[in-house]
Amino acid sequence: MSSNSPSTRAKIEICRRSSAETPALEAMYAEVFGEKAAGDNRARWRWQYDENPHCPPEGPEIWVAKQNGVVLGQYASMPVRLFVKGRTLRASWGMDVMVRPNVQRKGIGSRLFLYWDENVEASLGLGLSAASYALFKKLRWEDVGPVPCYTLVLDPGALLERRLPRPMARALAPLARLAFSFAFPRRKTRGDVMARPMEGVFGEEYDALWQAASRGYDFIAERTAAYLEWKYHRVPFVSYDVLEARRKDGTLSGYCVLRATERNGMVLALLVDLFARPDDNATLGALLDGAAAWAKDRKAARMQTFTFDARIVARLAAKGFILIPSPMQFCLRIHSDHVSEGFYRDTSRWHVTFGDSDQDREA
Repeated sequence: MSSNSPSTRAKIEICRRSSAETPALEAMYAEVFGEKAAGDNRARWRWQYDENPHCPPEGPEIWVAKQNGVVLGQYASMPVRLFVKGRTLRASWGMDVMVRPNVQRKGIGSRLFLYWDENVEASLGLGLSAASYALFKKLRWEDVGPVPCYTLVLDPGALLERRLPRPMARALAPLARLAFSFAFPRRKTRGDVMARPMEGVFGEEYDALWQAASRGYDFIAERTAAYLEWKYHRVPFVSYDVLEARRKDGTLSGYCVLRATERNGMVLALLVDLFARPDDNATLGALLDGAAAWAKDRKAARMQTFTFDARIVARLAAKGFILIPSPMQFCLRIHSDHVSEGFYRDTSRWHVTFGDSDQDREA
């Protein structure tokens, strides 16, 4: 009898991961991804799943496929509260499925995906690998990606050095800077808002900001104080800087999260998260000006960010950001009667950033 026959498939059990499966799953992870990746995964596991502020009392939302007691694969998901057109839904970001090599291509991954989807109000797949993207499409998740990517060129000379001999690149750098300043002018923001480095922790005023600003979006993952503190201050291996936007009276009106990394021999500034009322041009402008100054201080050649939201895109354009090809595929499924088919066709009030899901995993 084929190992993929109906009677064999019926014997596969899907259940929540327990501590008893940990040794088998860690061994499988090393077999599939290698020993180094397995070690890094163990170090990150506690933060990503156990310490997640949305982790349910019964434990992390990690689903395991077993047959006759033998672990065949797992699908790990990261719970989040999702704000969708005025309602908060119990959602989770899906991570890449892991299936034992000798039983791959036998439908186990599909069964794990479907079981995960049945246990949440919204299932979200962001930054998908080619294999996961193909599976989401096969199972008819809504494909709304890729999430648009925008970049701000800060040092045209550094970019020229990637393509031309260094003496020629340096000679052409002043002309390139002038050309960029004319082609992509940056308008200064005027107003009563100042962006400054954050001091301390994400406190209660971030909850107030979330309540006030989230109503302006049709789709956005929750950004409460507890979530932000876990996501950006307690994450292992990665260090972030946060800029706060405050009005003259000291009221918090927005924030952005930043990190510098190296790509192709150049410093790349990542605008990981940006949050304010989407129509608050003064706050968004102050944060983008502050982020650009922060990036220049770190000698970044360019800065990069992601969003669907047309109002934020307008602010990005005013600051000289340009649209570039995006690698961040996004598929999702929402189980709610208040969302129509047309909701997925208009993402102009959706805000999805590089800080969502587990996109920024670089050590």
